[in-house]
Amino acid sequence: MTKYKITHDRNACIGCAACASVCPKYWSMSEDGKSKLKDAKKEGDLEVLELDVDFDCNKQAEESCPVNCIKIELERE
Repeated sequence: MTKYKITHDRNACIGCAACASVCPKYWSMSEDGKSKLKDAKKEGDLEVLELDVDFDCNKQAEESCPVNCIKIELERE
């Protein structure tokens, strides 16, 4: 499977929980009412996670976000 990177801008998150609903293996809701990308590294204001599995699940999370604060980038080899 192709490696990909998920970037989540928590500052832009409105807490609609769509990502956690469609992909609960990687997304949850935090006490502050915003979504959280599980096991992600903090890079400034962003959460970043690189994976090579479960692309479809995370792509659904990206597509379900009404404010587009989840971005998925395929890594080039």
